[in-house]
Amino acid sequence: MPAAKGARKPTDGQVQETWNLVSLGDSTPTGYGVGTENSYVSIYAKYIEEDLGIHVAVHNWATNETRTVADWAEAIRHDEQLREDLMNAQVITIWLGWHNVIPSITVHGENSSIELTRTLDVHRLREATHPMRDSYNRLLSEIVALAPPHEARILIADVGIPALFVRTYKEYGVFDEFKKHAYESWREYIIQSAGKYEVFVVHTSEVVNDPNHDQQMAPEYMQADGIHFNEAGHKLIAQIHREIGYECSRI
Repeated sequence: MPAAKGARKPTDGQVQETWNLVSLGDSTPTGYGVGTENSYVSIYAKYIEEDLGIHVAVHNWATNETRTVADWAEAIRHDEQLREDLMNAQVITIWLGWHNVIPSITVHGENSSIELTRTLDVHRLREATHPMRDSYNRLLSEIVALAPPHEARILIADVGIPALFVRTYKEYGVFDEFKKHAYESWREYIIQSAGKYEVFVVHTSEVVNDPNHDQQMAPEYMQADGIHFNEAGHKLIAQIHREIGYECSRI
């Protein structure tokens, strides 16, 4: 597998190189509400093409299903096509985590709607987030076994807190507690696992919230649901990925 570093734009007469980009994650990288072609994954692929003068083939495995981090680790272990795509990848993007937590902060409202809980069950949140440490380790272990970090550039986003969650829990007066137990705990697991397996962390939380993780993303980047990015938001997230550069290993 060709290494995803040191690529140069082809000169006249050269055959254009192709990189494979594999995306893992939830509804955000699927392009929910804006279409796959407008997702940050597809935009990031175009940025790579512009920057390096190569062709990028996108293999977007992200899903709108409620897969946890552990579910993704199992999928990689058992899905032969996914394993093959990862083995052939020069770039891998990862965006996931909230599906572990959402069942602990939602209730069924009227007309079968899903609403955020007005109070936080810290014990339940800890039960949801504590296993994520091992889950992220297993996830990245499976990935680097197929795509070593000195051959493929692997980027995992620290995601951030959706605007709806920030706004709602500030209104309820429990945002600081929410941030600590429903987000920052597993964000730390992402950073620890990324360091262990030599994977890049894309600090998307700094634009989704801010460096202190206590502001909601500006409305011009969000869809009306307060959870998913609009096209402008996806472009911003793609740019943050682009700024990581094109070296492979973190070392």
